[in-house]
Amino acid sequence: MDLPSNPFAILTFISAPAVLTNASSVLLFGTGNRYGRAVDRVHELADLVERAEGLAEAELRFRIRQLESGETRILLIVRALTSFYTAVASFVASTLVSLIGAVLVSARIEWGVGFSFTVAFFTGTVGVAAIITGAIMLARETTYSFSVLREEKSFISQQVQARVAKLVGTAPAQKG
Repeated sequence: MDLPSNPFAILTFISAPAVLTNASSVLLFGTGNRYGRAVDRVHELADLVERAEGLAEAELRFRIRQLESGETRILLIVRALTSFYTAVASFVASTLVSLIGAVLVSARIEWGVGFSFTVAFFTGTVGVAAIITGAIMLARETTYSFSVLREEKSFISQQVQARVAKLVGTAPAQKG
């Protein structure tokens, strides 16, 4: 494809990384919020474990497991954040190099056009790989978070069932 004869090729080569930069930024924003919520949850659990005077041993062990799970979740989120930051940087670099290449094409300076295309393509590819990696990390974190939530639901259900059984078991004695 002859770049000087097709202005849309140059425009596409510049706009694609710009649009992907925006997509990466949206993912970065959402992941940053997720990170904040996960950190808050770990702090809440840490405080609960520290003030464990009123907790039964089973609940204390459960909360410690949740605290450990929270650390794993945060690690996955941090990896996703790192990937999304890498994606943003890669797409910004790709856009800048594409602009430089477009200027070289417009100025009919052919010696740097091929190099600009190669660098822009490489940095754009790194950005796409980073988005995919970040999305995989978030998918893993979501699955992990769901399993922790299931465990919490099961624990709470057991606690409620034990309370109900205790109440039901004592209720006939109170009536008689």
